[in-house]
Amino acid sequence: MPRPLPLAGITALLAFLGWQWLEHTSLELQHQQQQTELAATRRELREMTRVLGEQQSQLERLAREVTRTQSSAPALPLALAAEPPASGAGVERPVPATPPERPTPPSEEERVASLEEAVHGEPIDPRWSQQAEDLARSNLSRVLTTSRLESVHCGASLCRVETSHPSQEALEQFREQVLMAPTPVLWNGATYSSVQGDAREGTLTTVSYVAREGRPLPILERR
Repeated sequence: MPRPLPLAGITALLAFLGWQWLEHTSLELQHQQQQTELAATRRELREMTRVLGEQQSQLERLAREVTRTQSSAPALPLALAAEPPASGAGVERPVPATPPERPTPPSEEERVASLEEAVHGEPIDPRWSQQAEDLARSNLSRVLTTSRLESVHCGASLCRVETSHPSQEALEQFREQVLMAPTPVLWNGATYSSVQGDAREGTLTTVSYVAREGRPLPILERR
């Protein structure tokens, strides 16, 4: 038969088990405390992020209001110099300054003539002109239904696209599908269009001038 443990051994074993239990409990408490602190830190970070977002939105709104106020505020009149007395020898009245005349914007005919001169006067780009013409024919033939593509000519930085429309409704459809489409039908370039003809006679024609990407329209350079 095994000999029973002495009282001192039992006491030591119970002390060891108690120490193990206390250490395990202490670790559990430390883990719970760490989790609690981590959750509180996360809440503080979320709150700080929310506050910073609100402050950023307020700053952006204030910046827009300041910009709008500056753009809409009327210009302050300049103080006029006091005029000299009307009487008195050797006193002359100052001649009021004449404000500079604003240049008259070009008419429709002048705009079209300027663009026609530019598109037919510039040389051909061997790498871009033919590609642009092929792209215009391909995309317009895919989009147009009642309207018809008549001609395409591209120089080095500008294309001339002529289309015909049997009615006013067809012209409006062309404007919606091509000229005002949310995604450019041809490419992302500056565009100017001129409508010619009479809707009652079914002779409506649109001549569109489309600049190469990154190039301005020649008419805008001259204004």
